[in-house]
Amino acid sequence: MMLQGVPDKWGPKFEFEGGAVTRTHTGPNSIHFTAPSHMALVLFTAQPERQMALNSDRRTPGFAPVGSLEIVPADSELFAHWGVEKQNLLVAVEPERLQRLAGAEFDRDTFELRPPKLGIIDERAHNLALHMRYEVENAEMGCAESLDALVTLFATHLLRNYSSLKPTMLRPHAGGLSPSAWRRVNDYIQANLGKPLPLHELADIARLSPAHFGRAFKRTTGQTTHQYVISARLACARHLIINTEQALSDVARQAGFSSNSHLGSIMRQMWGVQPSYWRKNIHEADSAPDLMPTEAAEGSL
Repeated sequence: MMLQGVPDKWGPKFEFEGGAVTRTHTGPNSIHFTAPSHMALVLFTAQPERQMALNSDRRTPGFAPVGSLEIVPADSELFAHWGVEKQNLLVAVEPERLQRLAGAEFDRDTFELRPPKLGIIDERAHNLALHMRYEVENAEMGCAESLDALVTLFATHLLRNYSSLKPTMLRPHAGGLSPSAWRRVNDYIQANLGKPLPLHELADIARLSPAHFGRAFKRTTGQTTHQYVISARLACARHLIINTEQALSDVARQAGFSSNSHLGSIMRQMWGVQPSYWRKNIHEADSAPDLMPTEAAEGSL
């Protein structure tokens, strides 16, 4: 099992010859295992103060924006910790399959994978990960062949850019918010979900103009401020529903929604479930649907 180190409750897993894919969603957590195959992770949510250690007891902290790529070569010992909800796509490739691809692409099947530094954004890997997530979330359409083809493209990209066959030239989170600005803005959002959070107010906290802030925020998180705030409010509501006995109307107001019906409408549009679902299915809290905004929710803040 190429994904045996990843808890099943974090999301659906798909394995096929020489490869595997899982779309995971979990709250604050940690993981520690030895990789049974080559593995690569692409983040769908920003991870402030993420900690990682690869074949070392030294845990490196850092800021990992949306689109960050992390690589764990086969037989490497990985430790990772994150203090906020995390959504990502994880791809596993057996060493023999990657060797065959290297032979076909470079006429050489001996190489070393070179993991990037924490916080490297890879737009090509992120785009491929989004395509794979779509296939995973529409599994009833028959995704095995499509996933297999996408894994081949993804693995070839890793060889071309993150192996001894060719060095990478990518830079960490260029164009986004600085780690300190992101921490200030995110901390403020999380502490003030129950009140209006206009763009100009968040821009002031980041010490940027509204136009510059809006672009930098989307570069960092992959979402507009409006979309991010809605996602944060839904996550807050789900946490309160699962961990408290508050009435749903009180939960809605505390999370920043005008009413229980407003919360229910947005949650149904974005997650496909009603707030009462989480109270009835507490054991499924770590495998929630993605907090991805929809066009229908754009005017609901």
